[in-house]
Parts: sequence; C-alpha cells; structure tokens
Amino acid sequence: GIGNPEYYAVKYYGSEVYVFDANKSDIRNGDMLQLVRMPMNRNDVAEKLSSGTPEEKEDALRALLILVSDPDSAIKFIANDGHKSILNCIESGFCKRWVLRYALQCLQGFIDHGLMSWDVLSTKSLSRILKETNCASGTSWNCVKVFLRVLAAVVTSNASAYETVFMGMPWERYALLMQDGSVEVMRNCIVLLNVLFAQGSSSNRDALKNAISNWKIKGVVWMRLTNYGQVDADLARALHVFQVQLLGMYERLWKASVDPEDLALNGKIDFLLKLGEAGFSSDDTRYKTLSTRRRLSNCYRAMGIECVEAPLRDFARPGGRLAIENLLYFAEKYNLSFTTAIHENLFSSPEHMCPLVESSILLTRLLCLVFGIGQPAGDDGTFLLMYFSHESFFEEVFSVCMLLVFKTWREMKASVAIVNKVFAVVCEQITRALSLNPHCPDINAFRTTLSSLPYSEILKLQQRENDERKAFERQSRAVSQLRDSLRADIVALVNENRLNVLRRGTRFQKCSAKGNRVKDCYVFVKLSPNLKTLHYGDCSALCEDVDIEELSEAIQVSDIETINTGTSCPQARKASRAVVDTSFSIVVCDDGQPLHLVAPSTKVFNRWLDGLAVLMGNTASSIDARGDMGILLDMEVRLRLLETEGIPIPETPPPIPPPPSNFDFASKYLGRT
Repeated sequence: GIGNPEYYAVKYYGSEVYVFDANKSDIRNGDMLQLVRMPMNRNDVAEKLSSGTPEEKEDALRALLILVSDPDSAIKFIANDGHKSILNCIESGFCKRWVLRYALQCLQGFIDHGLMSWDVLSTKSLSRILKETNCASGTSWNCVKVFLRVLAAVVTSNASAYETVFMGMPWERYALLMQDGSVEVMRNCIVLLNVLFAQGSSSNRDALKNAISNWKIKGVVWMRLTNYGQVDADLARALHVFQVQLLGMYERLWKASVDPEDLALNGKIDFLLKLGEAGFSSDDTRYKTLSTRRRLSNCYRAMGIECVEAPLRDFARPGGRLAIENLLYFAEKYNLSFTTAIHENLFSSPEHMCPLVESSILLTRLLCLVFGIGQPAGDDGTFLLMYFSHESFFEEVFSVCMLLVFKTWREMKASVAIVNKVFAVVCEQITRALSLNPHCPDINAFRTTLSSLPYSEILKLQQRENDERKAFERQSRAVSQLRDSLRADIVALVNENRLNVLRRGTRFQKCSAKGNRVKDCYVFVKLSPNLKTLHYGDCSALCEDVDIEELSEAIQVSDIETINTGTSCPQARKASRAVVDTSFSIVVCDDGQPLHLVAPSTKVFNRWLDGLAVLMGNTASSIDARGDMGILLDMEVRLRLLETEGIPIPETPPPIPPPPSNFDFASKYLGRT
C-alpha cells in the first residue's frame, strides 16, 4: 500500500480532471489514468486557510480547487466550516486578482453541489469583488470573467445585494469591459446587465436604459459582433434577453392612454404641424392662394387629423401614445419625406390621401407585434444583429417602414377604404424581409431588403406560394419525400455554380488598402482551379478575362477570416447607396492585407458572396441562390413525375405483402435457357 494515501489522487493523463467516487463511472476502457501526489489534503487546506501565510493561503486555494470537485470532500470541508475561512479571506481584502478568482471558483464548486448559496457573500465581500472588477489595470480577463459571473449570480439569488452591485460598478466600466475585454467578458457583462434589468425597479430600468444609450453600449456590442463573426449559444441567449428587455421598455408607452388635455402632448402635435408647414414651398401657386386659416385647416387634413379642436383625440387609441413619439422622430429625422407626404395629401382627393395619423398608429402596433414588445424572452436565443447597430432602433425602423407605407400606398393606388389591406401588405413585406435576411447587419441592409419586395413582388410571391400550396395539397407524402431527397443535390448544384463564377473571375473597381476607390483603375479576381487560392491583379477597363498566371497577388482561402459587407467595409463609408449595396471586403487572418472590392452589380455581388461562403464551408444563401434552388428543385420534381402523369399517387405507400411461409426456393428451372 501507499503511505499517506490521502495525499494522492488519480487523474486523467494529460488533463486536470481528477477521478473521485462521484465520477469514476465515467472512466471508459482505454482511458489513461495517472497517480499524482496532491499538494495538500483537506485538513491541510483548512489549516492553511485559517492560519497560514499569504503564500500558503494561495496554495491552499489552488489545492481546494481540485478537492471541491469531489462531493464527499466538499461536504466534509463545509461540515468543518472551512468555507468560512474562504469568506474571511475575501472580506479581509487578502484575495485579489487570481487569488480572488480561486476563492470564488471554490465557492462556486460548493454551490454546484447544493451545499450553500451565494447568499453567504456579505456586502463587504461584494464590495471587494466590485473593487477588483473595477480595477483599471493588472487584472486578467479570465479573472474579470469570473467576477462578473459571480456578481450576476449573487444578484439573482439575493435581492438585498441589488443596490450594492447596481451602484458599485460605473457605467463607463461596462462599456470599457465590453469594448476591450474578451468575448466571454462581454457576454458576462451583458448577463449582468440583464439580471440588473430584470430585478430592478422602474426607475432602475430607466437608469439602465439611459446609461446604455449614453455610453453607446449597443454600438460597442454591434462592433464586436461584426468583427467577431461567430456567436455561441450562451452569447446568443444573453443578446436575445438583452434585446427583449430593452425593447420591452416601449410597452409602457404602447399601452399608455392619451389625455386630450395634456399640454405637453399638445405641444408635440403643434410642433409636428410646424414641421409639416415648414415644408410647403412659398412659390407653390396652389398653396399661395389659400388663406392662413385655410392653410392651417388643410395642414390638419393633410396629416389625417380629423378632430381639429382637439387633435390628440385622434391618437386616443391603443398604441397612439407611442405613435406620437415615433411620428416626431420621423418628422425630424426624415423631414423631407414627412413634408412630401403632407404635400401630396394636401393636393390629393380626400379618398386617396394617405392618413398619416392612422398610418402611424397602425404601423406602431404592427412593429410592436413583429418585434414582440412586451413579450417575455423565449428559449430560442434568436436576436437581431441590426438591433445593436442603432441607438434608436425602434424609431429608426418605424421611419424606414413609414417610407415603405408611402411607397406601397402609391403602388397600390390605395384609398382610405382599403387602409387595412395596405397594412396587410406592409406586414407581409416586413415579415418577409426579416425572414429573407434574418442576419442583416444594420438597418440599411434591412431597408435594401425591403426595397426588393415591392407590392408587385409580394403579389407574385403570394401567387407562387398559393400555387405551390395547392400543388402540394394535391401531392402525396411520397412527392414530399422526393423533394426532400433531391434538395441536397440541388443545393450542391447551386454551390458548384457559384464556385464556377469565382473560377471564371470578375473585374472589380480597384480600392486602396484603406478602402479608397481608385478612379479608372480595376482589379481582376479569379479562383484557382483547385479552390485553394484567390488570385488578383490590375487590369484594364475593357478586360473580360485574365490568365491566372498574369495575376500577381494571391490570398489563400484557408487564410480568409471573414467577409465584411456594406458599411462594415471602408470603401462603402460616405459612399452612395449603390456602392454600399455592392461592397464587400475579404479579411485575412494574422493582420494580412484585406482585399476591398466593389461589385459591378447586385447580381455579381450576390454570386461572389455565395461563392466565398461555399469556399468557407457554408451554403450559398443569398436571395438569388434561394430562388435558383427553388426553381431547380421544382423543375427536377416535375421531370421526375412526368412518367406519373395521370396516375394517382396514393397518400400512403402500398402495404408490404407478408413474408412467404418458407424460404425454400426451388432450383428446378435455374440454368435453363
């Protein structure tokens, strides 16, 4: 036997995972185990923590991190009040940085075994943790990650700790940690904010919302996400809750009633009228002929206000209070579009005017439903990246969709009688845009997707889906299974097509390393036949093809880190809408030279993004690619079913006949010609 067996333990070879009674059943045949000497046993740990030197206490915490994995050791340690020594170390200020991290991880181990809760941390202990979290230098991100996680857990389990944590960490510290810290630190910051938001009072939530806006925390998150590119399940869940809680702040205004005598709100309506009147041209002869009183009356009418004596009564409907704020934002931020809409209404027949007030209320209700205002966080962990791209996301989306309402109204040649039909189409446009491009990086990309779905396109899509639905209803389960069996081949076919586009190469407008477009200069980019290298080099404006040997520069596909698009690209900043919509940058690992490109058309842009996505192990997912897949899949199914024309396809496969009574096959006629 081994002397002093309590000083020895078994762990997996090449790992820091130790084997105890609780997890020994996890050992599999072939696992290599190693017998190691423990730095100290349970009794030594308790003794060193209570009366040892600072160095001995630190060593004891390291040893306890191993022992705490064993439930039996943890129970005995707690029974001897060993955890109180850890709490004393934290309160006394001995535990700092890494040592504090070890201490908190040991406590977390006890909590995981159900032996205690975070209520054991006193206000003084919390202050020590907050002090280390707020330390400007010398603290590792691995330590800060643990501190933030513990603070969130403490607030969740102990309501009395809320104010200490809420007041103990400056808002600028959150912004700094989320900007400069690791992804795990950013995630734990968001989790802590979520907990403070969920547990806080109404005034605390308002303070949180204002701090998030003032310190541009959403913008910091958006920048990190666009640069990081990958979001794991835990971060996605935290972002989802963050988005839901902040959007939920609009519920108060959404459900608020409107008092027609409210002086402040009446002042806002007067301001709206002034903004509307300011857009009328003094040179417009039709407007100059009207008296001042008639002008004011017509301005009310053009805005869709029916109750001139008390305009707020028009907003005294569900969603009206929030609609006032949205309309004010739209009138100030998009003043030209606002005044243009009023101007068009002013000289339109009453039945064809777009009712601005009613439209703003209907659109506000629609957006509240689409974005789940007031709904609790779900379990799917989905979030909108574009939500983090703008500090006033809801108001900005309202403005973009208000422009969509005006556009759809004109396309439908609508009248007041069919306003609900117009908003049914607008709802279809918004929901389809979100489903077509669920990961759009910003509101500009969302606007671009909306512009690709005019009323005529919605009609086509609805007709096509209706035809497909009817056809599907006529089809059996066998046809549905056929489509599913063909889908993978069709996806592979479209992916191969996009790779062929890259193999053929394309001429792009040349951009410098800083993203500045070089006038009258072009670059030709081509994928090597073995799909491993992107070759590029200068070419003329009339060039249609370049031999790959003539292209002097190259990027290895394996070195590509990510593909940026739109305003994330330097060449698209301060550029026209056409350039923004067709810009993309190939970002290389290890600070390599990125390749900034502007596609000659949206079609080329989509095909190159699809091809690059395939090269990076993903699937072509642009609108063009999905359309091609749908068309090819329909054609292939129809070709396969040509021979079944006129033959009824049963809903269920025919029954399999029962097996024969025996399998004694006669060989009497075998071999006969």
